[in-house]
Amino acid sequence: MTQRVRVQNFGVSRDGIGAGEDQTVERPFGHVDPGELMAWAFGTAHFPGRGDGGGSRGLEDYFTRDFARGIGAEIMGRHKFGPQRGPWPDDGWIGW
Repeated sequence: MTQRVRVQNFGVSRDGIGAGEDQTVERPFGHVDPGELMAWAFGTAHFPGRGDGGGSRGLEDYFTRDFARGIGAEIMGRHKFGPQRGPWPDDGWIGW
């Protein structure tokens, strides 16, 4: 059987939190601090956008170095672009 779906690049804390409750425009991760949630990745040598030449080079760096390998498409949910909830106000748009 061939692999069809792979979840990649999804940050989760040790206790299973990927985003917090009570999300708002000002706090898109809710009560969770994204800096704490992703601190392990920000400190690696190959974190995207890092230009100072520093950072760790252990197992965490392996994950950030190869984060885009093998990705053919990104599946995005509605909430990626804003804090909308409830029914869509306009269902006339059918995609690109």
